[in-house]
Amino acid sequence: MKSLSPSRQALTRSDLRLIDPRRLLLGAASVSLVVAAAAFAGGIWVGRAHVEPVAPPVAQAGNSTEAPEERFAAERIGQLSGRLQVLEKDAAYLLQAVESHEEITRKLSKLDPALVPPAKAPVVRRATDGEGGILLPPRPCAEPLPSADIEQNERSARCLRRVFDQLMDQVARRSADFMAIPARRPMEDARLGSPFGNRVDPFNRRLAFHSGQDFSAPTGSPIHAAAGGRVIVADRNSSYGNRVEIDHGNGLVTRYAHASKLLVKVGDVVLPGQEIAKVGSTGRSTGPHLHFEVLYHGEFVDPQNFLSLGGMEIDSDGLASD
Repeated sequence: MKSLSPSRQALTRSDLRLIDPRRLLLGAASVSLVVAAAAFAGGIWVGRAHVEPVAPPVAQAGNSTEAPEERFAAERIGQLSGRLQVLEKDAAYLLQAVESHEEITRKLSKLDPALVPPAKAPVVRRATDGEGGILLPPRPCAEPLPSADIEQNERSARCLRRVFDQLMDQVARRSADFMAIPARRPMEDARLGSPFGNRVDPFNRRLAFHSGQDFSAPTGSPIHAAAGGRVIVADRNSSYGNRVEIDHGNGLVTRYAHASKLLVKVGDVVLPGQEIAKVGSTGRSTGPHLHFEVLYHGEFVDPQNFLSLGGMEIDSDGLASD
């Protein structure tokens, strides 16, 4: 089985960004501080409002016993609490996304570090006038915490909302980068057939190299794109039969062979999981199945190296022979 070797070829995809997990952790910590601050501030305010309890006035029809100032402050505290709850949920999502990205980055690095989308270098502005000063880290939301000032806590919440929106955008961009990695199983309801590597050829019964992973399924079963990309081949071949090839960038191409029907044409842009063909037995085939290949810089590689990124492993029981 051919292993992947590091490559210096540049990525064909552009505008890729790498998220710094430390920034996300800092953001999550900030949310926790703001939550504590809001609770602290709300407690102080309510406590001050009730230091000198006054006998409640006699309720009249249509009138509230609560002063307008108290109702306004209570509404502000409620709104701030709602904002902080949303921020806390976003922080949990960001941390989960970073952990997922780090995991797939580690797996891709084992295959070839060149497969990992590189970090985009920050734009450096050249100074036209004299500048200087000591080097200090940025302070995006530098309001002192905790605080008894509800307005200050609201400013901190708005600041964190802007920071989290930026981080959400970077997570979305990073996720889009990984959508071009063929880690999605091309067929859901299918039995794994002949794996990648040498095998006894089903036609001449001699040892031969099998360049992909087979999926056995009834004719007409849907075939899905293992990753997003652009269709570069959609035709009939004497050996592959009806085939589709998708270029995912970064030197990665997937091939889907022996289809009974093609649902895409050359030039189409497909999304991960999009149906692109139907299972068949066209070309050099003994029965209905999908022959799935992954090529890296033009070389055959074991599709399981990539499918395992999505949690798929080979089941050694009952492998099909076609």
